[in-house]
Amino acid sequence: MYQPPKLGIGMIFTAALEPFLRRRPDALDVLEIEPQTLWLAEDPIAGPFTEFRPALEAIASLPQTKLVHSVGVPLGGTRTPHAGQMALLRETAVRLGSPWVSEHLSVAGTPHRSAGFLLPALQTDAGVATAIKNIAMFKAGVGRPVAVETGVAYLKRKPFELPDGVFLKRVSEEADCGLLLDLHNLWCNHRNGRIDLDETLSQIPFDRVWEVHLAGGDDLGGVWLDSHSGPMPDELAARARELIPDLPNLGAINFEIYDTFLEDVLPAQLDGIVDGLRKLWESAGQSRSDAPPVTQTLAPSAPPITPEDWETSLTEAVWRADPSGHAWPEDHPLLTLYSYLSRSFRGSMLTRTLPRTVRYGLLRDGNDFDAMMMAYFDTVPPKMYAPLEAEAFRDWILAHGEEDPLMIGLLEYDLAFVRLINKTEPQLVHFPGDPSPVFEALADGRLPDRPKPPAWELEILPDAVSDPFVQSVSAS
Repeated sequence: MYQPPKLGIGMIFTAALEPFLRRRPDALDVLEIEPQTLWLAEDPIAGPFTEFRPALEAIASLPQTKLVHSVGVPLGGTRTPHAGQMALLRETAVRLGSPWVSEHLSVAGTPHRSAGFLLPALQTDAGVATAIKNIAMFKAGVGRPVAVETGVAYLKRKPFELPDGVFLKRVSEEADCGLLLDLHNLWCNHRNGRIDLDETLSQIPFDRVWEVHLAGGDDLGGVWLDSHSGPMPDELAARARELIPDLPNLGAINFEIYDTFLEDVLPAQLDGIVDGLRKLWESAGQSRSDAPPVTQTLAPSAPPITPEDWETSLTEAVWRADPSGHAWPEDHPLLTLYSYLSRSFRGSMLTRTLPRTVRYGLLRDGNDFDAMMMAYFDTVPPKMYAPLEAEAFRDWILAHGEEDPLMIGLLEYDLAFVRLINKTEPQLVHFPGDPSPVFEALADGRLPDRPKPPAWELEILPDAVSDPFVQSVSAS
């Protein structure tokens, strides 16, 4: 069995982490990279896929060890790993020297449609077989040892499913892969009533845990979310202190926090998070107990659904925000939550790629603009990559009769910067007048006056996109 190197502590890399890395350059041993957030695609599922190379080259120059954490080829569903994605992942892993590559043991949709959010895999014998086949393809494609991440699952486990820990044990052992033990995900599942954390941990083969993820979350309507929104809860920190000494092959501990939250974390608070990780790492693998895990082998009832039908049911319920076709009514409120989270993610992508357009729409139309975005989400499946989502939203607005010259001008202006990410020629934008007063009003949160003729032609040059860590290239 693969023995991972002892790398130390790290964090998921975002541009918002740069000030900390400058202030404390030796505090982190590892940076975990989510490559698909630096990719472009012509189609979210079929590709082809290309890298935004300036960002990857900037990351490669940083001194920390890099770990590649894929977020675009989840291995729990019937959508098999895409050859183009695996080739890029392999190239990135070689360039960054990543000892292993990790990916989620989840479902992203069907083979032909994205749900817009990672969903729980079907935990049956057929689900185990599906995951094993995908992991074998993924290992061959990326040319590195592979670890699968333990996912958050807001749905309750069905009586015909394997217990979560037994599912993880079977998949990791039968596929001969490692585990990325996301302890916050499991704690969410425990807190939300899906699992008993002690029971699940007793079922997991600790010698296959190569990496641990920790994070913070939030409560939304009585459901604890894996929102990566700040420091981990005290109870989770205590469980981590108990668990990590029992992981003999642990290679890294990584903390996850989204850039939008990281920007609001005070330096002293971030120092506390990192120093806490260091103390955890110093205890890794120190336990010498020979007691084996207590594996529970329940015999579930015969499953009434295949993995294909399971993921189709979930995908349709989530992206359309209509769970009525899903056969388990007890899941409907939680599928509505998934849909809300998926749409929030899509909305954040549009806000980041089309900031002036979205602000103008909200100032001009208020709740009607929100309703228009919901109508767009109802009819256009998730595009997963922010440039694709922005282009699709623009096409949808124009197809539905948008005639406001200022809205159209702002759309084209915002999209010019998106298009420059993978184009070298200047972008020409036709604007219905002097843009300066419009931009000033939007920056102040005021509805701008309509610009007066004559129309302007703006030339946006390629060097306008100069930041190698540009955040408009984003995937789930």
